[in-house]
Amino acid sequence: MKPGETPFYHTRVECPVCKTVNEFETIKVGAYTEEGRDSDFCPTKRQWFNPRYRDVNPLLYYMATCSSCFYTREFNRRFRDWKEDTAFRTYRQAPVRHKHLAALAGPDGVVRRLGAAVWPQSYPSRTAINKLLLGILDEQMLEQPSAFDIGRWYLRIAWLFRELGGAESGRSSPHVMSRRRLGSLLRELSGQIGPVRATIAQIVELVQSQPDCATTSPDDSDGRERSHALVADLETRTGELERSIADLTRDISQVSDPMVGGTTEPHADSYGEHSSYESFLSGLRMDWPGVPINEIEALRWSRDFHRQAYEEGRGIEPGNAQIQVAYLVGELARRVGEFDQAAQYFNVAVRTGREWMHQMLNDTTKTALARHIVDLATEQMRTMRTAAGVER
Repeated sequence: MKPGETPFYHTRVECPVCKTVNEFETIKVGAYTEEGRDSDFCPTKRQWFNPRYRDVNPLLYYMATCSSCFYTREFNRRFRDWKEDTAFRTYRQAPVRHKHLAALAGPDGVVRRLGAAVWPQSYPSRTAINKLLLGILDEQMLEQPSAFDIGRWYLRIAWLFRELGGAESGRSSPHVMSRRRLGSLLRELSGQIGPVRATIAQIVELVQSQPDCATTSPDDSDGRERSHALVADLETRTGELERSIADLTRDISQVSDPMVGGTTEPHADSYGEHSSYESFLSGLRMDWPGVPINEIEALRWSRDFHRQAYEEGRGIEPGNAQIQVAYLVGELARRVGEFDQAAQYFNVAVRTGREWMHQMLNDTTKTALARHIVDLATEQMRTMRTAAGVER
């Protein structure tokens, strides 16, 4: 490929849901090279042959989203050739179409809000996240969704958050990782206060309009007075809890950490009509709990689905793939501060990796990846022990 040549070509694919023929941009083979990967396989550096595209993240083109109905799939050969997939057309296409269009019908539904926020020119990285979330939604509509695919897509969302924030969470100490986890949990708890307050407001309104509703009889004046006092106490305690959460979150955020929040939060700039991209995602999460709003949350979802995929074994071939998934569960657990689980799966990866290398003793091609994974898992366990002060 020549340095000044465009790295893209166009592929026309008919949407299996609404029949719209879309023209998707596809990256040419060899358009860029990757130079190095993080311990969770996130590319750390890429080099485009055409320097004009040096800031483009290939993940923007990883998923294909229909311009009409927003149906989204990973843009691979299986999706491009779906018309030739008899099993898909016979057993899956009709249910997929029905469920996706039903989800799209609501004017304020998650699918429509995500699809309407696909802005590749203005917000390329955030658009890539939105497309991955749409793909996860569509996968979860299937009768037997692939936990492995969902885990892979959440992992790429985490990589995009990392690039947006410039965070190096994979190299952080257990203390920093635990602090980030605490910040994430506090943010989740803070988001739950709003619905609780709304319910309390309804209780207050009911008790004020119907003073006898909480008494054993209309003549129970003592019970009426007690119920009013309890409702007032409920309001007070909720306010105190809200302030405590805010104070603790602020204290954590005083230490520069883009994964926790505060003034260093990397998504603080406006996003369309929203005050920030985080605000946009937080609004979506009220209707779909599976929406992560930072890297750590995306890593946690990826860990959960990779673990489910490993335990089910469906779609994961024995050998290198199985070893790699076990390692990923351990690595993602380490990154979110679940160190006991991380050690457990690192050990699984090392054990199964060594067993596989013994079985394939005379095939160095098949054992090369397993050897690399075993080395990675061993190094990460050593790093955890050192960080925890076990080794000096």
